[in-house]
Amino acid sequence: MQKYRILIVGAGIAGAAAGAFLGRSGHRVTVVERSAGVRSSGSPVDIRGEALGVVRGLGLEAAVRAHDTGARTIAFIGRDGRAFTTIEMRMDAADIEIPRTDLAAVLTTAARDVAEVRYDDTFDTLSADAAGVDVRFASGAQERFDLVIGADGQNSATRRALWGDGGARAGVRRAPRLAIATAPLPLRIDDPSRIEMYNEPGRSLTVHPGGGRPGAAFIFRTDVAPVGREAQIALLRDVYGGSGWRAAEFLAAVDDAPDLYFDRVRRVTADSWSRGRVVLLGDAASSLTILGEGSSMALLGAARLDAALRGAPDLATALATYEARHRPAVERAQSGAALGAAFLVPAGAVALGIRNLLARLVRRI
Repeated sequence: MQKYRILIVGAGIAGAAAGAFLGRSGHRVTVVERSAGVRSSGSPVDIRGEALGVVRGLGLEAAVRAHDTGARTIAFIGRDGRAFTTIEMRMDAADIEIPRTDLAAVLTTAARDVAEVRYDDTFDTLSADAAGVDVRFASGAQERFDLVIGADGQNSATRRALWGDGGARAGVRRAPRLAIATAPLPLRIDDPSRIEMYNEPGRSLTVHPGGGRPGAAFIFRTDVAPVGREAQIALLRDVYGGSGWRAAEFLAAVDDAPDLYFDRVRRVTADSWSRGRVVLLGDAASSLTILGEGSSMALLGAARLDAALRGAPDLATALATYEARHRPAVERAQSGAALGAAFLVPAGAVALGIRNLLARLVRRI
């Protein structure tokens, strides 16, 4: 197997997992992360199906399970503040739900054992030729790599640098017009195994026990994309100001929340995942925020990229094999996004009534 000098841009779930896999395979790996520390929101994510095998293959199952949130059910709350039905939220007993920050930290620790991880730095320019990629870093350093992996999220600077604005389709029109805001809040939790969700037409309000670090999630339909914490909080107040259940309590607490995560649900699909010696991984290649099993797909993508590099006679064949094997899985995971959005945030009163009826009939999601 040919060994490469590899740069991974981004130390989120995809980048850290790739660093751990590729470093263990004997490649000389450098991971750079523009943030000063582990990059990720604290929202819980699921690890299920084949992604569980990836975690086991890295020898990290025990470490990941140690951070499981313990949430097992989701209770749908009616206008009277009482749960009208409860659904099992894990498809399989082996599934794991873990705060994204904790998963990123476990993976980054594993990557650091076999790769160089640099925080507070990223690339400034990429100059690729047939034999390698010259990289100038924001820190001023210059190095040459055999392969660059862009694992820097749906707003990937790596993708923009080589693909340009026309190389990725941000299909907002085809994606559900949703926004999500999450914040850790000092909430009272009666049952640490139960998530609670309250809906009104076009918006939902959720309490997650978070494994002892409870938080609230606001998911709502909007075409607005405010920038900055103050504008985002103002939008939340506008959307939820007249809502019932615990909306007033959560809005009052958001002002003092130590961290507010806000994003739009967008579909991003690169036309091709590799250009010469640069390849995209995770949300940089294809994403649909919160509705596309992104974390499981990131883990699977890292494993498949590593396997392709180990099994192919040359780099071009490896990158083509990786995309051919992984793109169909990502597209299948995203295919139910519209249905998922309709279930989480029904648009109108009739749709909400139908969703509530279905919720009473369904036992597991």
